[in-house]
Amino acid sequence: MRHRVACVVRRLWLAGIVPFVVVGFRGVLGPPPAAAAGEDQQKGVALIARAAQLEHLLSPDTGPFRLRAHVKLYGLVEGTREGEYLLLAASPTQWFESVRFPGYSELAGMYEGQRWRKRNVVDKPFRFHEVAQLLSPYQHLRLPPDAVIEKVSQETVRGVEAFCVDASPTRLLWQKDSARQAAMGAVGTGKDSKVTLCFDAGTGGLMSATYSASLPRFEYEGQVTLGNRAFPKVLRCYEGKELVVEATVVDLAVEQSADPAGFKVPEGADAWPACESPEPPRLISKKALDDRLVTHARARHAFGTIYCLAEVATDGTIHDLAAVEWKGMLGELVREATKGWRYQPATCNGVPVPAQIFIAYTFTP
Repeated sequence: MRHRVACVVRRLWLAGIVPFVVVGFRGVLGPPPAAAAGEDQQKGVALIARAAQLEHLLSPDTGPFRLRAHVKLYGLVEGTREGEYLLLAASPTQWFESVRFPGYSELAGMYEGQRWRKRNVVDKPFRFHEVAQLLSPYQHLRLPPDAVIEKVSQETVRGVEAFCVDASPTRLLWQKDSARQAAMGAVGTGKDSKVTLCFDAGTGGLMSATYSASLPRFEYEGQVTLGNRAFPKVLRCYEGKELVVEATVVDLAVEQSADPAGFKVPEGADAWPACESPEPPRLISKKALDDRLVTHARARHAFGTIYCLAEVATDGTIHDLAAVEWKGMLGELVREATKGWRYQPATCNGVPVPAQIFIAYTFTP
């Protein structure tokens, strides 16, 4: 099996598709640590770099383009909801995207070193975070420089020959905490944050991204092309075995009318400096969860770890808190516990910027 993996990657390398020593992809995965610079590390880096070459649309050599997708949300109380996604780009530093659904809209973009967004709700529902993660397959390929490829294996994924890469840590920021814990946990990447990335052995495209800790799973199928780029045609997000988001690309084409001046930050939008690797936020004050609530949970045999996604805003407060797995009353208790937390926000060259973090909050029996 190792020989077959090596042969496929070598064929891509000889064809000029994958550099065996990856140059120019340090934003995807930096040079391996000396102790990990083995055969699997080289193969994994090459497979990740190939997929990044294909699917990173906001790249200098892509040129102006537009991407449109039809998106469906499943498993909601009110049934299926349908909406539209648009990404319009003049260059990697001047672009605009929108997500529009009945009752929800979000606009975001970049202009002259400024990231910005504008939405019609204060807190972004978790399902729309999943939409954003699903529609950016390149983000799954951005591993930190110290990431280690633990294994490369040959698999059959949805009937297609694939090569799967197990890597850790990911770029996801984590904070671990628990009921009755007084210490303030650090925010950062963790070695137990893992991802398995599977790639089509024929095209090199990303087929799936499966994370640890019961996080959503992402699957990609088919391709639509734009020059030397190949973006997935159908994109799906799962919570466990349940399909929760499905997006289908309806248009990927050169955009002739992409005027850079049209990407200016709109009035009323939140804006902050664009930063590749901002300094992560730091928890500076917290209030212990009311002991009566903890006792009440124990009496109801409610315990375990709740995984939540949240945003640390530029003022150091938590927004967008949503449980990945709700687990009944425990989700509400995490919301109550984190209500009074205050952070030193993430920074880009000393300027506060918003940052997404995952919180693993544990209730002991």
